[in-house]
Amino acid sequence: MHRGLLIPEVVELICGVAEFSTLAALARTCHSFQPPALAVLWETQTSLFQLLKCLPSDLVEVVPPQGQDFATNLRFQRAIMPADLPRMLFYAALVKNFIETAGSPIPPDTYAALSIVLPASQPPLFPSLRHLTWRVISDGIFPYFRILAGSKLRSINVTLRGSQFIRSALLPYLTTFHPKLTRIELGPAIMDTPILTQAVHSALRSLNHLERLTIDSLDGPTLLHLAGLPNLNALHIRTLGADRTEIAGGGPIFTALREFVTYSESIKPLTRFLDAIDSDTVNKVDLTIESTAVPEEWPNLTSSVARNSGKLTKLYLQQRFSFDHEIPDVLERMLPAESFRPLLTCTNLTEVHIVIGHGIDIDNAFLKQMAHAWPRLRTLDLSPGCQSARYEPRATLAGLIPLAQHCPCLEFLALVFDATLVDPHAKEKPGAGISNLALVELDVVQSPIDSAAAVASFLSAIFPNLQMVSSREEGWNVLIQDGEEILLAWASVGELVQVISSARAQEHYVPDIMLVDGE
Repeated sequence: MHRGLLIPEVVELICGVAEFSTLAALARTCHSFQPPALAVLWETQTSLFQLLKCLPSDLVEVVPPQGQDFATNLRFQRAIMPADLPRMLFYAALVKNFIETAGSPIPPDTYAALSIVLPASQPPLFPSLRHLTWRVISDGIFPYFRILAGSKLRSINVTLRGSQFIRSALLPYLTTFHPKLTRIELGPAIMDTPILTQAVHSALRSLNHLERLTIDSLDGPTLLHLAGLPNLNALHIRTLGADRTEIAGGGPIFTALREFVTYSESIKPLTRFLDAIDSDTVNKVDLTIESTAVPEEWPNLTSSVARNSGKLTKLYLQQRFSFDHEIPDVLERMLPAESFRPLLTCTNLTEVHIVIGHGIDIDNAFLKQMAHAWPRLRTLDLSPGCQSARYEPRATLAGLIPLAQHCPCLEFLALVFDATLVDPHAKEKPGAGISNLALVELDVVQSPIDSAAAVASFLSAIFPNLQMVSSREEGWNVLIQDGEEILLAWASVGELVQVISSARAQEHYVPDIMLVDGE
């Protein structure tokens, strides 16, 4: 055996990237390979199926798919006994991530049988379990939740339906027996009644080690408790209520927060929340706002986002919208670019998605300022959220040149711009030779265009590695003037760009020279 394979760390690295069939072979080949190979094989299980197959063959029968049933199922042929369990428990001890979902091939009463037959002195079924995902509808299975995890459980992702009294016991149970939980994700169905909401909030206020939380909503006392946690770095609130953002505590607020995701019907609750954060560690902000948000309040929001911008790298500002083909899109309905000027101080941004209902009234000058302010950009999405009529953008093809020049890492761009202002007979190279080698995808949404060939030539010159040019193909294309022609023109641009890119690659191709007779 090679000496390198005698080093446990090397074998673990190999097992970490090996296929399952290879891992099974390694586990059977050598005693030194067996522990790391089995650890990877059993680390994550999506049901009890594989474990139950480890029970004696005279106990469990594997039933192949039959008729319209395409799933493989298990059938018990006799009563399960404690003497049947050792082999299954050996492998169960290796499981660190367990996922149970609706539609599992396991008979519903399996958990009940295991809870009876497991010896009282036996640790939980998965003593090494770190993460548990539980998306089971049946009330009959949920009560046996407690036989699964031991003291090492740190993360749960739970979605439940059924009796509210059974569900209301979940968080109190977890906080009693697993007080060191660091990650909790609760599905929407968890808090669909006042009793459940109260139980969840009360339980959360007893946890002091949380690092990540995803939840429907928070009341004032719970929000205040979370604000004081020293390690909470990710907070996802599906709905931020207008009356839940007043955080008045005696100490620093959300000092470790790095990721904040939420939805709000209005802008004011968001600005109040962001202004209350004392941390300069936030690197991701993802805010969704209702379409009825007051336009005049957007500068307040962007100023609040920029307030903690030292580490901000990912920014998502999205506005919910409805398709409305009766109201034309005019500049007055677009948000002015000045509303987003405070964001230019966020100089570390790598991903920017600002998807506003009717878009941003942006011109080439502001695009240039964005390019200077955000040199590390990899993704820039400034597309409108509602494609209901043809736009009259002030940004043009020339506005893309500063992005190519000052954002060398830009890989994806989505923008509405005027592509009609390009000379099909121009002999000078666009941008005086400026090019961006990183951009591979351009989404033009519904940008007006005349000459597909001229636009393709322009884009290929400044983005020589561009691979995909796309426009939105929703129903608006046939409802606006020249919609079908615009769609076809951009499709032609996409094809021409690929042809030009292929031709350029052939020009730079240097074939291997075969040496003959030593020459």
